[in-house]
Amino acid sequence: MKKKLLIVAMLIVVIMTAVLLVGCDTNKMNIGFMASADSEIEMVKVNIKDYDGKMLSDLLKAEESLGAVLTDSEYGPYINEIKNLKPQGNQYVAVFTSDESKKNTYEGAKEPIIKNGITYYESGVGISGLPVSKDIHYLFVLLEF
Repeated sequence: MKKKLLIVAMLIVVIMTAVLLVGCDTNKMNIGFMASADSEIEMVKVNIKDYDGKMLSDLLKAEESLGAVLTDSEYGPYINEIKNLKPQGNQYVAVFTSDESKKNTYEGAKEPIIKNGITYYESGVGISGLPVSKDIHYLFVLLEF
C-alpha cells in the first residue's frame, strides 16, 4: 500500500512540475534576427512580463540583452542596430511582424518571410506602433535600400 501511495505522490509531483514549467513560459516572446532575407534565423526568447500591451519601442529601449541602438526622429524611434545586426553602407534593419494587420501595404513592400511555420510581413508602421504580445512574433532583418 505504501509503495502505491509513493508512486501516486511522485506522479503528482511530476505532473505539477510540468504544469509549472509550461506556465513559466507564458510571459515570453520570441524575437528573430536575420543577417539577410535568405539567411538562417536566430531566435531569442524575451521576458515580456513588464511590457505586455506596451509598444515594441518600449521593450527595445529597456531590454539591454537585445543590444538595440535607437535614434529618435520626427517619425519616432529608428533602429540603428540590434543584436548582431549592424547596417553597413546602404543597409538598414527592417522589422517584420506576424501581425498581418500591421503589414506594409504600399507598392514595393517586401515579400513575406516564412520561417518555422510563421509568416512575417514587412511592418507598415514603426516600432512605436507595434504592440508587445506573446501572440505576436517579430523578425529583424538586415536589408539593402
